[in-house]
Amino acid sequence: MKGRGTRAATARTRVGGWAAAVLVTLALLATLLGGGRIGHATAASDGRAWLWSRTAGEVARVNPDDGRVERRREVTDARGHRVRVTQNDRHLLIHDLDTGRVSSLDLAGLGFSGRLDVGTRGDPHLVMAGTAAAVIERTSGEVRAVDPATLRPVGPVLRLPGPLAGGEFDGAGLLWVAVPRQGTVVAVKVTGEGAAVARTAEVAEPGRDLVLTVLDQGALVVDRGGRDLVVATGDGTRRITAPVPLAGAMVPERTHGPLAAVTVPAAGAVVTLGDVRQGGPVLSFPLREPVQEPAVPFAGKVYVPVRETGQVRVYEPAGRQSGVLSMPAGRGDLELQVREGNLFVNAPGSADAQVVGPDGRARTVGKYPHGPDRSGDGPAPPRSGWDGPPPVAAPPLDSIFPDPPDLLPPREDGGAPDERDETPADAASPEPVAPGRPEPERPAPGGSVPSGGSAPSAPDRPGTRPSDTESPSRRPTPEPTTSKPKPKPKPPPPARNPYTPEQVCNASSTGGYKVQRSSPFKGGRIYQLYSAKSRNNCAVTMKTADVGKGTNVWIRLEEQRGGEVARDSGTFKYYAGPVYVNAPGVCVRYSGGAAGASTSAGWANCG
Repeated sequence: MKGRGTRAATARTRVGGWAAAVLVTLALLATLLGGGRIGHATAASDGRAWLWSRTAGEVARVNPDDGRVERRREVTDARGHRVRVTQNDRHLLIHDLDTGRVSSLDLAGLGFSGRLDVGTRGDPHLVMAGTAAAVIERTSGEVRAVDPATLRPVGPVLRLPGPLAGGEFDGAGLLWVAVPRQGTVVAVKVTGEGAAVARTAEVAEPGRDLVLTVLDQGALVVDRGGRDLVVATGDGTRRITAPVPLAGAMVPERTHGPLAAVTVPAAGAVVTLGDVRQGGPVLSFPLREPVQEPAVPFAGKVYVPVRETGQVRVYEPAGRQSGVLSMPAGRGDLELQVREGNLFVNAPGSADAQVVGPDGRARTVGKYPHGPDRSGDGPAPPRSGWDGPPPVAAPPLDSIFPDPPDLLPPREDGGAPDERDETPADAASPEPVAPGRPEPERPAPGGSVPSGGSAPSAPDRPGTRPSDTESPSRRPTPEPTTSKPKPKPKPPPPARNPYTPEQVCNASSTGGYKVQRSSPFKGGRIYQLYSAKSRNNCAVTMKTADVGKGTNVWIRLEEQRGGEVARDSGTFKYYAGPVYVNAPGVCVRYSGGAAGASTSAGWANCG
């Protein structure tokens, strides 16, 4: 795994490139698309949700009352891609994670009204409320308000100290993010004037490893370095102690309703808060098998997706299992979202989806026009009478269009704002500070600290500079002082994989598996295990880099007689597999990898 120093340097390099690229793209969109909206849609909330089908390369609108697909829309050049869909009742934002392209779909006429390219570096995240939308670059800490219809820029960039955690709107229209570097949670107001900090609250010591889920009002912050759960609202903060250590904890990006759930793979448990705003009751129950996605609370119950089996286990908050949703074709590929009083369970790589109502009743959804396709060959071509319009190309982009001058900070030397000097990637630059929290003391030239203790708070408009009329030579030189600068908060330690190969292999079988051999590669390690009880071999690819972040991971296990071959691949946060081969007295070999790196081992373990 890369060291923090390397990751920090990479993040600094990405900040400039990402910000410049997005600003260029956004500025172009403002010119190409103009300020008007294209089309109008009814604002009524109907409970319907748009689901992505990767094999078909289309989005489909599902009626939760009967599970029927009412409308479909093909997305040009997105078939086979990972796509994240963000919606309100007027627009659909389609973020292609493989290309970095974002398209805005007007739901009145199902035509594309805007396009934006956020790239594939860093961690760009699209969020949208009723009338507001924003792009959050969580690696750099930049928040940019955009028009939901045209995706053109709105106001200046808001710069927070990255990296950020979380990022969704609550029911009051506030965008909440956590700033681990400062140990704070920040509420951002996004309007037609841009994005601005509305509130900042301290929730942990600076440098703690934080994750965040946004509530109906406020946010729940999880300190993964201890047992603290902090509820932050406009009225203040409330601290709650979890019954288990929270190392490696996972939460959904958005929590609807009073019940909250925190999934803790390292502790093999799910922590529930019966009334999150009142602080309890706080309970926990054990996980039956390893999971790679957070549990999602809905209608008083907890839904735990198990990607390895294609199942969603349903629990009461105290841990009693009350049901199971089975989607075998969705193995390794399950997405859960709560939308206007319903829970949608989607397997983007298959025809399978289900919608669960508040009564707990599940309805099967046939996402393809000709019905569910169980053969794995994908959807059939559209037939006559298909209710989706033909693909409409989105507006083109010109990557060399310059930034608008009114969005650029003035130069200290009085030059034109678009005549900026290139800053070397390794040059030191001040880190932004969230408004409402004092900026840490910084050494002045020569190693001293300016008199007066700490520097002033961040300006109202991030990115502004001192007045051009003030000559640098006339600025007072700070007096030397004997006080020492405060050390910068330590960055959170690299995420460690909370699972072991024994846990993974033994959870899905009769047990008794022990490691026989392993092979490392950049970003992970492959393990082969054997069970004398079942006489089966097991193989699993365990991630050691990008742990907790969905990346492409694969594993393959083969026996020498040319018979059984087991394989698994997909977007996983912790591991690929387990895969099993029954080969008593026969040699086996394996191969696998993650994120472009791989390794393999020859025939062995022949007993």
